[in-house]
Amino acid sequence: MKFKMNRIKNYGWVFGLMLLALSPNSILAQKRVTGTVTDQSTGDLLPGVNIVVKGTTNGALTDFDGNFNIEVISESPTLIFSYVGFISQEVPLGNDTNLIVAMEPDIAALEEVVVIGYGTQNRETVTGSIATIKADEFNSGTINDPLTLISGKVAGLYTSNPTSDPNATADFSIRGPATIAGNSQPLIVIDGIPGGSMQSIAPADIESIDVLKDGSAAAIYGSRATAGVIIITTKKGREGATKINYATNMTTNLVANRYDVLNAAQYIQLSQDEGFAVDDAGYDTNWFDEVTRTPINTSHTLSLSGGSGKTNYYASINYNTFEGIDKASEREFYNGTLRVNTKALNDKLDFSFLLNNSFNERNFANYGALSQSLKMNPTYPVRNPDGSFYQRPDIPFGLQWNPVASMEHNSNNTKERTLLGTIKLDYHFLPELTGSLSYSLNKTDILGGSFSSPEDFFQQREGQNGSASRSENNTTNNIVETTVAFNKELGDHDFNVIGGFSYQNTFNEGFSAGNNNFNTDAFEYNNLGAGSALNNLTPNFNRNGVFMGSYANERTLVAFFGRMLYNFQKRYLVNLSVRREGASVLGANNKWGTFYGISGGWVLSNEPFMENAGFVKNLKLRGGYGVTGNQESLSPYQSLATLGPFFNGTQNSYFGEPGNSMWVQPYGPLINPNPLLQWETKKEVNIGMDFTFFKNGWLSGSIDYYKRKIENLVGNYSAQLPSQIYPNIFANAGLMENEGMELALDLKIFQNDKFRWNATFTGAYNKNEIVSITSEQFKGTAQNITRVSEGVSIQRLASGQPVAAFYGRVFAGFSEDGDWLFRNSEGDAVPPSEVGDADFAYLGNSIPKYNLGLTNNFKIGNFDMTILLRSALDFKAVNGKRIFHENISYLSRQNLFESALDQRVNNSPTFSSYYIEDGGYLKLDNVTLGYSLPMENIGFISNLRVFLTGSNLLTVTNFSGTDPEMGLNYYPADPNAEVSGGPSVESYYNYYPRTRNFTLGINASF
Repeated sequence: MKFKMNRIKNYGWVFGLMLLALSPNSILAQKRVTGTVTDQSTGDLLPGVNIVVKGTTNGALTDFDGNFNIEVISESPTLIFSYVGFISQEVPLGNDTNLIVAMEPDIAALEEVVVIGYGTQNRETVTGSIATIKADEFNSGTINDPLTLISGKVAGLYTSNPTSDPNATADFSIRGPATIAGNSQPLIVIDGIPGGSMQSIAPADIESIDVLKDGSAAAIYGSRATAGVIIITTKKGREGATKINYATNMTTNLVANRYDVLNAAQYIQLSQDEGFAVDDAGYDTNWFDEVTRTPINTSHTLSLSGGSGKTNYYASINYNTFEGIDKASEREFYNGTLRVNTKALNDKLDFSFLLNNSFNERNFANYGALSQSLKMNPTYPVRNPDGSFYQRPDIPFGLQWNPVASMEHNSNNTKERTLLGTIKLDYHFLPELTGSLSYSLNKTDILGGSFSSPEDFFQQREGQNGSASRSENNTTNNIVETTVAFNKELGDHDFNVIGGFSYQNTFNEGFSAGNNNFNTDAFEYNNLGAGSALNNLTPNFNRNGVFMGSYANERTLVAFFGRMLYNFQKRYLVNLSVRREGASVLGANNKWGTFYGISGGWVLSNEPFMENAGFVKNLKLRGGYGVTGNQESLSPYQSLATLGPFFNGTQNSYFGEPGNSMWVQPYGPLINPNPLLQWETKKEVNIGMDFTFFKNGWLSGSIDYYKRKIENLVGNYSAQLPSQIYPNIFANAGLMENEGMELALDLKIFQNDKFRWNATFTGAYNKNEIVSITSEQFKGTAQNITRVSEGVSIQRLASGQPVAAFYGRVFAGFSEDGDWLFRNSEGDAVPPSEVGDADFAYLGNSIPKYNLGLTNNFKIGNFDMTILLRSALDFKAVNGKRIFHENISYLSRQNLFESALDQRVNNSPTFSSYYIEDGGYLKLDNVTLGYSLPMENIGFISNLRVFLTGSNLLTVTNFSGTDPEMGLNYYPADPNAEVSGGPSVESYYNYYPRTRNFTLGINASF
C-alpha cells in the first residue's frame, strides 16, 4: 500500500464556497463597521468574539488583537457580541462605524467545568483528584497518538513514547502499575463511550481531556477504573455565526541518536587484531542509511461549526499521512465527525447525535530488518553487479541476511475502520429533574494481510517458496445507558443526585488463514489458493505457514450506579458514589461486585475567618476513599472449562473397526475451571489540597498524597494435581501497593498587554511494590520475565519488589584472562561456573519513580512561544544491544558498536549488573513558536496563525541506548517465547530509532 497523494483534492473550490457563504451580502453592503472588543474587568483584548447582525446570518469574528470588521446593509442594525465566559451584549449601531465594546465577564460561566463521568462539576466543588487539560494547552506538532497532547501536563499521568514508529501507540499509566497479569493502562471514555481507541479520534477534534486519578473520583466507572479513567470530550457547535477552520501542517523527522557501528576499515582492523578470519567483500556499506529515509508527514483538518436558536452543529474532516523513518512503515488516516444538538417539545427534549468514522491504512515496520542493519558486515554490498540483492546463505545459522532485500520482499499491512456513534435523549420533566437515555455503538473492523516473496532469504532457506496470510478481526460494542438526574438548590444547600443503569456487550470474532509455495508473487496475499502447499500431502513436505482458523468470544457488563454531590454554601462538600456491577468473564460464584467512593472537601477560603486573608484567593482541603475493580485482566471464558481440539497428536483416537476405521482428533478441556475467579480490587486513600494565592491568582495548584492497595491479583498459579487436570490455573492471589505524592503548579509570572509569561509545573513520585503473590488457597512463586535472548530472563515479578524488577548476576570485574567474575551470595568474586540461582540478586526498579514536567508559555505582541521540558528519574534501564554488539566474541557473527573498541568484553554474552544503567533523563520535548497575522483588512479571514514546532529536540541522559524513554508497563508474554519485552529494556532483536520532529503549520479561521 503506497500513499496516493493525489487523493488530496484541490481545496480551492471549498474556499470559494466559504467566501460566498460568509459574505452573501457583500455586493449590497452599505456600511463597513470596524472596532475592538475588550474584557471589561481587565482591559484585555478578546480574540474570537462572535459578532452577528441581529436578525441575519451575517457575522464575523475578532482577530488575535480583538479587532473586527463587518459589512451591514440594515437600516438600523444591531450587533450581537457573544463570547464564552462573557455575557452576550447587543449594541445598536446608529451612525457609528468604529466601536469599542467592553464585554462583562459571566462569573458563573467562568467557573471551570470538570467532566466527572455521567455529568460535570464546577472545579470549585470537586473533591477528588481530577486534572483537566483544555485544547489551547495541548502539545503542538504532528500527533500520532492523542495521548501525547497532554504529555508532561498532568501530575501522576506517566506517559512514554517508546518508539517513533507511526503505527505505534504511547504507553501510559496513572499512579503506577495496576495489575501484573493484564493491562495497566486507564479506561478511555470518548464522549461517554467507554473502551474507545484514542487513535480513532482526530486530535484537532478534541476539546478537553479530563483525568480521573483517585479511587473516589473513578468509582462511578466500577470494574474498569482500577487503573484510572481518561475522559475525552470532542468539540461541539455553539450558537452564533458559522465558523470555518482549516489547519494544516507538514512534518519531517531526523534520527535523534544513531548507533555508531564499525565501518569497513574498523571492522577489518579489529578482526585482524583479534585473530578472526576477515570476510572482506570489498565494499564500505552504511546499512542503516540503506534502510532509512527522510520522511514527510502531512495533516489537514477542515471543520464547520455554528448554530442558531435551538440547534447547533459541528462537522469536520481530517486527513493525515505518516511515514516512518524506515522505508517500510506508513499510515494513512481519514476521519469524519458530525455532531448535532437540538431542542424540541417546548425545549423539554434535548436530542444529540454524534457520529465519528475513521479509517486507518497501515504498512508496518520491519523491526527485524532495522535491527539487522546494525549487525551486517559493512564490507558487503547491497546488490550484486547484475542488480540482484547480495545474500550470503553460506553463513552459519543464516545470520547475515540482507535487510534491504527483506524490506522489499516482505509486506505486512492492515485496513482498519472504527465507527463511534451515539444517540442521546434528555427529557426535562421539571427544571430540577431530567431523564436521559443513550445508545452507543463502537465498532472496529481490521483486515490484515502479510506476504513474503519467494525471493525472500528465509523463504528460500526454509524451502517455502513464498508465503501469504490474511486475517480479519471484528469487534462490536453495544452500550445502552439510562439515567435520572435531580438538581436542586434549597437555600444554602446544593444537591446533585444521579442514578442509572448501564449495559455493555462486546462481541469479537475473526478468522485467519495462510498458505505457502507460490509460483508467483503477483497475487501477494490476494489469492491464498494459488499456493500449492495447502493441498500438498507429500510426506515431510514443508507446511510451515499453512493454517486456517476462526474464533468468536463475547463479554457482557451490567451495572446499576448512583452518585450524590452536596455542598453547603460552597464551603462543605460531599461526593458519594456507588456502582453495583456484574461481569460475565468472572467465576459463577463471584460475578457481581460493589464499588464505591466517598470524598469530602472543606473550602477554607469561603469561611468568614478567611475574609481578611487577602493573599488567599482559594484554599480547599479534600480527602477521599474509593474501591474500584478490574476484570480486564481476564479473557472471556477463563473461569470455565472450555473445550477444544488437542493439536499435539499425542491424544488422538483410533475409531472404527478393522478395514473401516480412521484416526479422530479428540476434544477435551483446555484449562482448569475456576468458579471462584473474582475481581481484582483496588482500595485507595487520597488526601489533597487545592489553592490559589494572591489577588490576581499569580500562584495556583494542587498537592495530593495517595496510597492504594490492589488485592486479589489475577495470575496463572500452580494448581494441585489431582484434582485439577493441568498444572496451572487462573486464580486470585496476592497484593500490590502504590504510594506517592503529586504536585501541580500554575504560575502567572508576568502579565501585561505587551508581554505574558505563564508556567506550569507537574511533579509526581510513585513507589510500587508487589507485597505478596500468595493466598490461603494458592501459593505463588517469583516469575521470570523479559527475555533478551533465548532462555535468558532479566526481570522478575516477585514479593517485596516492584513490578518488573531487574534480576541477575552481580558483576565483580574481570579476571586476569579477561573472563567474567560475579559475586556469590557471600560476596566473593567467582567465575560464572560457580554462580548458581541462589547467587542472583535484584538489581533495581525499571519503572520511573519520579516524573516531572515544566511548560513555559510566552506571548510578545503577535508572537507566542511554548517550551516543554519533561523528565523521568530514579529507575534503571538495560540496553540489550550492548550485551552482543559490545562483545568481541560476536565479531564472527555480526558487526559491533564502536564502543566495543574501548570496552573490549571478549567472553560469552552474559547478562549481569554490568549492563544495568541509570535510565534517568531530561528532555527538551517540545518547542513551538507561533505568529498571528493581523487580519483587520481581510474580511473573510478572522484569524491566521503560522507556527513552527520541534519535538524530542534534546535528551540529557547517561543511558547508552537509542532513548531512555521506553515502555512503562509490563505486558504478559507467552512464557515459551524465546524473547519478550519489558519496561525500560531496549531489545537486541528488534529496533526502531527515535526521531527529532520538525513541523511547520498554519491555522486559519473564516
